[in-house]
Amino acid sequence: MPPKFKRHLNDDEVTGSVKSERRNLLEEDSDEEEDFFLRGPSGPRFGPRNDKIRHVQNQVDEVMDVMQENITKVIERGERLDDLQDKSESLSDNATAFSNRAKQLRRQMWWRGCKV
Repeated sequence: MPPKFKRHLNDDEVTGSVKSERRNLLEEDSDEEEDFFLRGPSGPRFGPRNDKIRHVQNQVDEVMDVMQENITKVIERGERLDDLQDKSESLSDNATAFSNRAKQLRRQMWWRGCKV
């Protein structure tokens, strides 16, 4: 059962409240930085200067994407190098153990040959 006093808000009421809040914030004492964040940058929105800024921003975005990919690749390479280092240490330990066991077996066989 729906509540009796349910009120539906329309778009004008919702957007109007945001505008009135912004207006109240701008009317009070505010500095230039606050005005910039509330009103946005001043100056022409369209024109050659904005196109240049947009072009530079696109280039910066592309460079950021490439750098993020490079960082990801470097991290993956570091992980692979760590795995390779672990495997090489394991191989070295196994080679040392094999060498020691081979020496023991060779001595054992030499004594067995001497006894015969």
